[in-house]
Amino acid sequence: MGDPYREGTFAFHPFAARKKVTGKLVAVLRGKLENRGLNLIDPISRAIRQGEIHELILTAEEGAAPGRVVQKIAYLGFVEFTCGGVTVVGDEVRCGGRKLGKIAGFDETHLPNHLNMVIFSPHRLDGVEMGLTVGAEIEILPKAQEGNGMYEKRLAELGIKLPAAPKPVASYVPAVKAGSFVFSSGQIPLNEGQLLYRGKVGSELSEEEGYRAARLCALNCLGAIREVAGSLDCIEQVVKVTGYVNSAPGFNRQPFVINGASDLLLEIFGEAGRHARAAVGVSELPLDAAVEIEIVVKLRG
Repeated sequence: MGDPYREGTFAFHPFAARKKVTGKLVAVLRGKLENRGLNLIDPISRAIRQGEIHELILTAEEGAAPGRVVQKIAYLGFVEFTCGGVTVVGDEVRCGGRKLGKIAGFDETHLPNHLNMVIFSPHRLDGVEMGLTVGAEIEILPKAQEGNGMYEKRLAELGIKLPAAPKPVASYVPAVKAGSFVFSSGQIPLNEGQLLYRGKVGSELSEEEGYRAARLCALNCLGAIREVAGSLDCIEQVVKVTGYVNSAPGFNRQPFVINGASDLLLEIFGEAGRHARAAVGVSELPLDAAVEIEIVVKLRG
């Protein structure tokens, strides 16, 4: 038998369980290329040993995948791995707790010196533009497997504790089940009853703060949905996200703010987290909240 990946032997994902791989940045890179020509190898996985140093490269090319050539790239840095393991296409890469993107594939141009680990992100920023620093912790987290009861486990792997369903601030319930669907009410960035992000994005709050507010809103939505569904593992598909941004005059980057919610759903649910969406700018929100999010999910069965 030759290469089972190239020959299409695997009709299934062969990895049942894996641990995360961790390391430290030993160099931060700057610069972008438009015609790099990285050849992503067919195998979807690579074993990483403790002590190895490999390069992180970012692309925003939607078609980046094993067997493809990637042209437009940004250089991120070199990482020395302190805890080895197996990395697989689709795994999430984080730096200092911040999501960089997901592994799109591997390029062997510089072997045996080092492997190029190519990461997909919709925003092609280099290491300096991302604010990366030498010594920052790198984590490569196993991707969530669709449909195998791993969503609650995935929360633990990500270090996320879902809040209980937030207490409504008016006459409504946090979430309602209708047939196979659960609809969350609009949730604002409350944490233990305290509004953490207040004011207009684009003046009183930065875009990054708005992103974090949207993420917190989505966590509150999931807490409400889980109370109705019983478990996140009952979810078959995230269907729709609607996001409202308390926007300063002239601010028009609502989609980037609501990515805070969308990115979280993809982190937890993988492909089942891909959803339809609306991102709307408004002049006011309840309690002067920065963001409000609604989520609709479909349950299994």
